Amino acid sequence: MSDRLEQNVLLLRCRIGDRDALSELIVRYSRRLRYFISHLSDSPEMTEDIFQDTWVRVIGKMHTLRNVESFTTWLYRIARNTAFQQLRRKKRSCELHGDIIPPKEQPIDAFSPAAAAMIHNGLKKLHPAHREILALRFLEQLSYQQVAEILGCNLNTVKSRIYYAKLALKKEMEANNGKRQ
Repeated sequence: MSDRLEQNVLLLRCRIGDRDALSELIVRYSRRLRYFISHLSDSPEMTEDIFQDTWVRVIGKMHTLRNVESFTTWLYRIARNTAFQQLRRKKRSCELHGDIIPPKEQPIDAFSPAAAAMIHNGLKKLHPAHREILALRFLEQLSYQQVAEILGCNLNTVKSRIYYAKLALKKEMEANNGKRQ
């Protein structure tokens, strides 16, 4: 059975109250979702709170999921909204760039395995909005359209935010690289 078909069966089983299916679904997304959330929160404790709150909301709203094919997008949107709700409670706000269309982007360079640690360290130092967009697009490998659906914005906004987030990451990596030399 393909992964997609298996996931769809799991989701359908969850909708009828199968706890084993829910447990399997949580295990399936646990690592990736925690990692995504960790880039939106400011502590491991907050990450765990958001992770648990996300699943509570998913369970409560499972009946509203119209298309099981869009589960991943739906899950990440709930996680994102939960994270920002908790951040707002802590009186933090995230200012995002508006609908600015970036200059024509060059093709994305592939990162060598040796640069992975430097990239992840650079991500940790970015503004949460920049970490979020880069994590969704490049770490979770979601399409621009899926990212737009999760963020609740249009495609040009996603492109703009990715452009500025990549600039911020590049600047952070150059600053860290300069400290090492």
